[in-house]
Amino acid sequence: MSDRTLSRKSDPARRYAPAAFFGAVAWSLMVSPLPAQEQMPVTVYKATRNSVIERIPVVGSFAAREEIQVHSAVLGKEIQHILVEVGQSVRKGQPLALLDTTDVLMQLDKNAVSLFRANAAIAVEGSKVEVAMVAEAEARKRLERSRALQPKGAIADQVLDEHQNAYARALAELKLAQQALGLAKADADLIAHEKREIELAIERSTVRAPSAGKILSRNARIGTMTSSSAEPLFVIAEDGVMEFMAQVTETSFVRLSEGMHAEITISGRDDVIEGTLRLNAAQLDSNTRNGTVRIELSENGNLIPGVFARGIINTSERKSILVPGTAVKSTRGMYSVYVVTNNVIDVRRVSVGLRQDGFVEISDGVEDGELVVLKAASFLKAEERVTPVIANLTKVEPHELSASASFPRAEEMVRQ
Repeated sequence: MSDRTLSRKSDPARRYAPAAFFGAVAWSLMVSPLPAQEQMPVTVYKATRNSVIERIPVVGSFAAREEIQVHSAVLGKEIQHILVEVGQSVRKGQPLALLDTTDVLMQLDKNAVSLFRANAAIAVEGSKVEVAMVAEAEARKRLERSRALQPKGAIADQVLDEHQNAYARALAELKLAQQALGLAKADADLIAHEKREIELAIERSTVRAPSAGKILSRNARIGTMTSSSAEPLFVIAEDGVMEFMAQVTETSFVRLSEGMHAEITISGRDDVIEGTLRLNAAQLDSNTRNGTVRIELSENGNLIPGVFARGIINTSERKSILVPGTAVKSTRGMYSVYVVTNNVIDVRRVSVGLRQDGFVEISDGVEDGELVVLKAASFLKAEERVTPVIANLTKVEPHELSASASFPRAEEMVRQ
């Protein structure tokens, strides 16, 4: 073994020099300050206070505001002509159908003969009355002369009695003639009344529209007989006015009141029909637990009854904080957001409200103008320093913030 080898094994300083060197380096790294850690950039959204319109979605169809059922006033008559069809607009009093008038026309002819006879009888009885009046006048004059002469002895008592009896007979005959004339006139009046009834039956044999509107249905068929138990011959939408009739669930029904604004959309049409809640049912259906509402529309042109449509009823409006739905995190039924304050993450528990079109109403936990992390992520920690980058989202209009009555289920929220 050489001297060099012996010297290396025997010198402790040489043996532990590498270990001491690396230990010194490690210590220097521990005590010397490291460069500042780079802050992670996160996209944030500036929470804003905006109008939130609470809305209730409904489905239904169009229906006439008032349906007029047209029946025939003349029963047991055959329908001979149909003058209108379904979908046609009619005016008040316009003929819709014609019934058989053969019988009533024959009755009218007979009535005309009877009326002629009645007028002739009136003329005869009138002549008798005139004759009786002349006879009564002559008898009265004779009686008056006899009464004037009897005290002077110029006339016998027997003659006076005869003149009195003659006047009494003339007076009775006049009253009898007058009664016969009255009876003849009564018969003529009765026949004239029957004529008016026949003419009315002829008039009613033309079924007319009781009001202007649109023909919704036609049950009248040529050859069928009119009956009180049959379906209406026609159904008319009065003045052609249509409404939107919808079914509303029990939970939504109790929050509705007349005068609320509504918007109706029809498949195949891009425009929205404005409306106002006019009437809601007095009670719910015991089987479906739904209630019917009627919405008065701002327009009625080209609306067809029975067409399916969707509607939204505005129930309330308020100002509230709105954030994107992706910013809300759900954990076991509780909701939270990440708020950036002075570049530091603050985990906030929040109370949520309505949601629609990707935005969520925050009723408590976030103030107007605070920066909320756009996408709630589990890798973010409380008190972690970040660099906020404000997202340039499209401005949300108030009508786009309308929402359903409750916040969506937890599984619909973003979870990470």
